Amino acid sequence: MTRYAIHYGGITGASVFAVFLLLYLAGFNPLGNASWIGAWIPIVMIARSVKMYRDHECEGFITYGNAFRMGLTTAILGGLLSALLIFIFCTVIDSSVVDQFKSDALAQLEQMETEFKGLLSEATYDKLVEDYNSIDVKTIALSEFMSKSLSGFILSLIIAAIYKKNHSNFPSE
Repeated sequence: MTRYAIHYGGITGASVFAVFLLLYLAGFNPLGNASWIGAWIPIVMIARSVKMYRDHECEGFITYGNAFRMGLTTAILGGLLSALLIFIFCTVIDSSVVDQFKSDALAQLEQMETEFKGLLSEATYDKLVEDYNSIDVKTIALSEFMSKSLSGFILSLIIAAIYKKNHSNFPSE
């Protein structure tokens, strides 16, 4: 099981980071809304890891629990690798990506405040601005890992139900 999770988790993390780099090179904020372009990658890789494990190691059969564990392990390893690569990129290569993310988030918050006058109290708005200003590369990397792990948990529940295939209780003729 570990071999498939490491293999497909590595592909997931590297692919998510490749999308991050493509967005960066294209001039988009790779930590902003454009990052949703790569949302399909974990879905495909989790499904692929579960299917390959079922077909090659489990003789075509897999329980829901084993399929879920495979999917979740793949997602966690992929999230860990992508978070690590993004952390290294934002620390070593270009730390302005974090500042760009903060300024974009603050601009969206400001726009929301003007569009929905009175929705947020002054204290709440000031607290949100303070929270956004305190974001650093560690926070972003941790957020990346947590979002990939949580989405991987949900995806693994669904994918395990799809690929689950128990042994038949009846002998084949």
